[in-house]
Amino acid sequence: MNLRYSRDTVGRPVPALTFCCLLVTGTISLAQTTAQPAQELEPVVLNGPGEASGDDSTGIAANPETQDEEELEFIILEEQELAEGSVYEDEWGDIGPRVADRPESYDEKVQRLFIAYREAVFAKMFGEADTLAKQIVELSIGVNGLDSRKTATALTNLAVAQHGMEQYESAILNYTAAIDIIERIEDRLNDGLINPLRGLGAAQFALDRPELAREAFDRAIHISHVNDGPHNLDQIESLMSLSEIFLSVGETKESVNIQKRIFYLQARNTEPESLDIIPALRTRAGWQRRMQFFEQERFTRRRIIRIIEAKEGKESLDLIQPLTELANSYVAMASIVLPERLQPHIASGEPYLKRAVRIAEKNPDATFLTRVDAKMKLADYYLLIDKSLRANKVYQDVWDILSADESRLDLRASLLESGFVLRRIYPPTTTDNQAITAAVSERLEYRSGTVRFRYNVNTRGRATRVTLLDANPEGLDSLYKKIGHELRYIVHRPRFVDREPAESIDLIFSHQFFYRDEDLKNVDEDSAMVTDNAAAN
Repeated sequence: MNLRYSRDTVGRPVPALTFCCLLVTGTISLAQTTAQPAQELEPVVLNGPGEASGDDSTGIAANPETQDEEELEFIILEEQELAEGSVYEDEWGDIGPRVADRPESYDEKVQRLFIAYREAVFAKMFGEADTLAKQIVELSIGVNGLDSRKTATALTNLAVAQHGMEQYESAILNYTAAIDIIERIEDRLNDGLINPLRGLGAAQFALDRPELAREAFDRAIHISHVNDGPHNLDQIESLMSLSEIFLSVGETKESVNIQKRIFYLQARNTEPESLDIIPALRTRAGWQRRMQFFEQERFTRRRIIRIIEAKEGKESLDLIQPLTELANSYVAMASIVLPERLQPHIASGEPYLKRAVRIAEKNPDATFLTRVDAKMKLADYYLLIDKSLRANKVYQDVWDILSADESRLDLRASLLESGFVLRRIYPPTTTDNQAITAAVSERLEYRSGTVRFRYNVNTRGRATRVTLLDANPEGLDSLYKKIGHELRYIVHRPRFVDREPAESIDLIFSHQFFYRDEDLKNVDEDSAMVTDNAAAN
């Protein structure tokens, strides 16, 4: 069975699984360590066969120094961003500043390494996180032994780093080792098993093993029921992942039933027209968009708006987000290929964004950042529906706001002078349109290839002068033509120079794809046939 992708609100493929993994101070996962414990180790590896350490640095998603009282949960599947959770448990305690005239204690060293590890994970520098995690594993095994809760949580964090590097087999070994330790020193229903089980399920799914992934998440949910009751909210992350698994294998009804269960858990014991119901409604609306139930999504978002209006008034700043999401629903539906009679009137979203801007401008509690954010969303919306003149006028308003103070110039440069991509494209990843990932390509006997295009972006944000630069391997012309065609649908926010939109030139688009030897063989055979026919004529 091949890994299947769905599409999100802008037509982007979304991995059919989300997982959250708890990072605990001093915790890591066991994949590679030089120190050998006195006990017999479970089979574990630092890097799996054919895997090499790497690091992917794309910027810090949050400031980890501010999270010491919060649990850190990470969604680190392919093409997804790191996300924070809610409660952070500091297993090592507040040990205070180090005393300069004595050697660094074990707790101090572990805490120092963990802070660096946590920062590396936030920044997606998983190679560095892997190295730091292994050091903590060595320390924990040396001081606490293998059969220790701290060593088990340390192994889990090492697996998180390996998952980030797409070393899924190694991550699986370390999640499993952590699970085995907790089962030995505690029991098979201990709540400490939940996080490594979630990670195990995510890694199995990344390797296109949905049945094994489902087993891991089912067990995590069962353990949460035993420890915290059937209605606990901590199980929602596992339920979301389980829902995605069902969706990926075509069991849509089961997926929808789980989403109904999630809504029930969030809305349980909550007044249906109170502000407390809004988080549950937002979760439901997000899933309705995920399932492309756009009319139902809009009904849900309008309900959120009505509740806020009734409780906080029609000028509440809390209305901006649901108004924006309601408008984006029209863009999302229009991005899907549907019969012409079913295509919505995309401009129907405009009034909601304009209202959000009016609220941001009139509400005395709104900051300049609130106004900028609302205006940028309206301008981006105009650009996506190809109304560039209206978009440019709003962009210029934002330029003026951000030019009013020198302290705002960096934000102006980031938002308006860099040419941000508004609509990404996801061309075919294989010659036969299979949606696979690098993690499963080797098992399915695919080779990896790369193609690069050069293009310009005009003042309307559209790609022009798309040119094939190079491709490896050569000869897959049909695939390269498809990829080049897709590139014409990319939408950039044009960069602004002295308040005016300007063309961007010589941008590079690089795309990894997968092919089989038979694809090249077929190309050679087709070429030979053409040559023979030409000679015969």
